[in-house]
Amino acid sequence: MKKRIFVIIAICIVLLSDCTVNSHSEKKKTYTVGICQFVQHDSLDAATQGFKDALTDKFGDKVIFEEQNGQGDYAVCTSAINGLVSKNVDLILANSTAALQAAATCTTKIPILGTSVTDYSAALQLNDFDGTLDGNISGVS
Repeated sequence: MKKRIFVIIAICIVLLSDCTVNSHSEKKKTYTVGICQFVQHDSLDAATQGFKDALTDKFGDKVIFEEQNGQGDYAVCTSAINGLVSKNVDLILANSTAALQAAATCTTKIPILGTSVTDYSAALQLNDFDGTLDGNISGVS
């Protein structure tokens, strides 16, 4: 069930971010998805792979992944996210609390999808959190 919700959110974000496609263009639109995973870990690796598999199943070769690993260091994670922002990726998958926090501080324009985050309220320092994220951040646990 969580995987379905995750896939639906990701697909919606990617499709909604493509509102400015030039209808006269004969080039195939591709999507660049930046992934920042805080550290290599079996469960985080599985979440990243499931995300990639779902988007590849849906979009085939129209999706390009730019993967970064924070190496367990928040500063490295922040630098990796800044690199993705400078490349103007279409979507950022922030895999872990630290990756989500880094992404939230680096961009308010690029859609961010968080995963492997236990408490979004604490991670993003949200007061009166009702389970709904605003702005450019969406997430699944």
